[in-house]
Amino acid sequence: MVRRQFDLPFADDGSGRFLPWMIALMVYLASLATVAALTTREVVERWNAGLEGTATVEVGPAADDATTEVLVAQAIAVLRNTPGVAAADPVPADEIGRLLEPWLGPDAARENLPIPRLIDVRFDAHTNVDVAALSRALVTAVPSARFDSHGLWLDRLQALGDSVQLAALVIVVLIAIAAGATVVFATRAGLAVHAKLIELMHLIGSRDSYIARQFQFHAMSLALRGGVVGVLIGALTLGALTVMWRPIQQAVLPDLTIGASALVALALLPLLAAAIATLTARITVMRALKQMT
Repeated sequence: MVRRQFDLPFADDGSGRFLPWMIALMVYLASLATVAALTTREVVERWNAGLEGTATVEVGPAADDATTEVLVAQAIAVLRNTPGVAAADPVPADEIGRLLEPWLGPDAARENLPIPRLIDVRFDAHTNVDVAALSRALVTAVPSARFDSHGLWLDRLQALGDSVQLAALVIVVLIAIAAGATVVFATRAGLAVHAKLIELMHLIGSRDSYIARQFQFHAMSLALRGGVVGVLIGALTLGALTVMWRPIQQAVLPDLTIGASALVALALLPLLAAAIATLTARITVMRALKQMT
């Protein structure tokens, strides 16, 4: 941790006693908001990449399994005969049962429920497919078929991701403003406590910039300590949430593993807090000293 000998006895006054804890709280909240934004962005990008160039066809169940299989075969024939469709494969019944298990239980596939059949469709990346015409052809051949290009769902997912990132950005900016205000109050309190010593330093020839460096390095040290504590607590919180999230995630939700970009952002948060504290303390002291002279 940063240690420096100061000409002003900062250790003897309580002007910055609570500053590290306030910074720790703010960095903790900023770490949660930052990781939420970056993780959401990575999830949206993974889902977009995984679903780009794909579609799903749902074939409603018929009166019996044999008729349902015939309808599925007819839908697959329409798809495979469409230019630009690279592959059209039925989803196995076991896989459909696994997808329904979180809602209907592990025996859903064996209870003779009228479960629709699904067909995975992959498009040729170099061919434009008229999705509307393909959907009409499917409905003509198989009235119970429904074509889903994932476009609407992906648009809503993208909008959700953008909203989460914007909200996180606003939260981080507000936290930075609050951190700056906290440093301003702590620095002004320190100036009031050490006013006589500052006057003495002026008398012996100390410049304003030298005195300001005393305060800015002190603020940087306190903010860096608080930032490290806040990030460590945030990392522990995120680790606990990841452990609790894993059973739900494996069942119905996407992989929310914290990526490298989020880890880098966490490592940079204490440095950002220290930089804000340093700059804010210097500006505050320089303005106050100009008013004193």
